[in-house]
Amino acid sequence: MSVGVCVRTCAEGFRNPPAGAFNLGRAGGRIAQIDDSSAVAQNPANLMDLQGPDFVVAPSVVYIHVDYKSPSGATAETKLPWKLLPNGFAALPFMEGKFAVGLGITTPYGLSNEWDQKGAFADMANGSSLRYQAPHFTELKTINCNPTVAARLCDRVTAGVGLDVFWSELNFMQFLTPLAPTLEAKAKGDGVGVGGNLGITWEITKRQRLAVTYRSQVDVDYDGHFDLKNVAIVGTSRSDFSSRLKFPNIVAVGYGIKVSDAIRLEGDVEWIQFSRFDNLPVNVGSNPVGFPSTTIRQDWKDTFTAGIAGDWEFAHGWAARAGYQFYESPVPDETFSPTIPDGNQNVLTVALRYSHKRHSLEFAYGADFYDRRRITNDQNPGFNGTYDITVHLFAFNYRFSF
Repeated sequence: MSVGVCVRTCAEGFRNPPAGAFNLGRAGGRIAQIDDSSAVAQNPANLMDLQGPDFVVAPSVVYIHVDYKSPSGATAETKLPWKLLPNGFAALPFMEGKFAVGLGITTPYGLSNEWDQKGAFADMANGSSLRYQAPHFTELKTINCNPTVAARLCDRVTAGVGLDVFWSELNFMQFLTPLAPTLEAKAKGDGVGVGGNLGITWEITKRQRLAVTYRSQVDVDYDGHFDLKNVAIVGTSRSDFSSRLKFPNIVAVGYGIKVSDAIRLEGDVEWIQFSRFDNLPVNVGSNPVGFPSTTIRQDWKDTFTAGIAGDWEFAHGWAARAGYQFYESPVPDETFSPTIPDGNQNVLTVALRYSHKRHSLEFAYGADFYDRRRITNDQNPGFNGTYDITVHLFAFNYRFSF
């Protein structure tokens, strides 16, 4: 028996795309110049730019499809490619603009992935096929409740701090052995973790800004149930399930310049400490067929992103945004998994915003170009093969501001 569970998402390692249309449209530059209440998630210091109460509803939609081809020519593909990520923000300045409070509800990490039960996932006789080596369904849900406070430290410097309270749920399903082709493991657990974040923005001149942000690591311990279905004689067996995920520290620096009254540009660089995710424990308690607890080596590496973005207010009430960002994958070939494959990415984004009085609507799209992964030396030889990943990103904003 084997278990190959690993959780990844479609944007470098665990992370989801930036929350909201403003942040997706300016994915390569969203630290120094963000100016709505979604600053809670990007740089809380910029809440001080708000002139009054601000509310943003910001759902995102991700399309992700993966095609796999093994060294022997067997193929597989994922199904149900559309994923919804809800996000929302609110902020309120007070004391004549000296302070502000904010709240963000976001889904910063995790998606789901399900492989079609065809090809390599339908090969019941071969114990080394993906059917028995990897989960056919994996889901990671993470919701962050992020209360925030910001202050103006002096005329040109603002700062913000926030609390990150994660609720997260991990769920996977996998067939186990050709000796019992319908024997299926199902694990589901959830947990809570706490971290923090801060941001500082320095207005160098009236047209130039420098910003630094930090978001701390969060560890989540998952507890739940582990079920074995279709066990001979017994039918279904249940035991305890536990695991742990280590979410990374993130440091970002952004420089923005206002080229004219209508045009802004910004460049950002991020460092992400994914090396904290060195292994994934899978503890399953006791069960009648002796399914073992295990620890799956990950050995992820620290990574970076770099990008540039800008916007142009080309008419009254209208603004266009565009950006480019490079994402380095943290996943080495030796610990690659088909659960939700990951690779280096080049992302091009665009957005269009229309504002009228207190209301604003915005739509953003991102074309995500993944490098093809050719895996030849995986710690699990059953994962070797070629992976082609297709991703499209969509985000919508409705903003109401006073």
